[in-house]
Amino acid sequence: MKKTLVAAVALAALCASGAAKWKNLNDKAHISGDKLTEADLLGKAVFVYYWDCAETTSVKLLPEVEKVWKAFQTKKFQVVGNYVGAKEDEKVKAAIQKNKVTFPVYYNFSLDPDPKVGFQKAPFFNVVNHRGVSVLGKASVKEATEAAVEAVGSIGMPISLCGDVDFKKFKGMAGQLKLGKNVSNIVKALEKKKADKDPNVVSEAQEILSAIERAMDDEVRHRALQRGRSRGGDEAHPALHEDVAKGRGRRGLQGVHARTEEEGGRNGEGGEGQGQVQGQRQGQGI
Repeated sequence: MKKTLVAAVALAALCASGAAKWKNLNDKAHISGDKLTEADLLGKAVFVYYWDCAETTSVKLLPEVEKVWKAFQTKKFQVVGNYVGAKEDEKVKAAIQKNKVTFPVYYNFSLDPDPKVGFQKAPFFNVVNHRGVSVLGKASVKEATEAAVEAVGSIGMPISLCGDVDFKKFKGMAGQLKLGKNVSNIVKALEKKKADKDPNVVSEAQEILSAIERAMDDEVRHRALQRGRSRGGDEAHPALHEDVAKGRGRRGLQGVHARTEEEGGRNGEGGEGQGQVQGQRQGQGI
């Protein structure tokens, strides 16, 4: 029990922030705006805008991206311009000045390794959440802004284990399937439902179980990434490492997420609140 408690506490701490590594976040690639470091982006939602002077549509969207930056800049949020065209400093800086861009702009800035979000040409948007996970790669400023609202709103909130599962038969479980909560009884109940006579019940139970397993695998990878970039910050939690090593199956998932009633920890303190963020977005006319 002690080992699983230590693992749960360590897991909650690790989930609070991201450990993303960024490509070309250096003075040589910097074009304009504030110079950033990885520490500046840690724990923030990052809105990366791919643009190119040779693609006029992407230049015309710069004021819209600036609106997004103005709307969210008081939050844990950062817009970064990723210039993907030829290195023509004067031409690029002229476009930045003309469109009154204040957010930082770099040449060929992106997650490292490349998030493989489907970029082909500018304009393009990549939204990365506070945990360093790419959550959107699209050419639509509207969809990117909506993803930014969600990413900012999710900071400090309990992390769902079930992603985009559409709960119908098991709506009561949706609020309980959060990272850090004891899900062992729920998993057992869902396993039994796989033998139900109703095919819809069986299908949804399997979908939820699969989503939980994927979430666990994501946590294993996420924590491995953090360990690789930390300075031994989680070395005080050997039980966490042991549970992670064993936790790729559903049994491991139950163990890692289990916690005692005495712990009763709460995930989600200090959340940004999607309603408040949405209100700011509307107030800026985005």
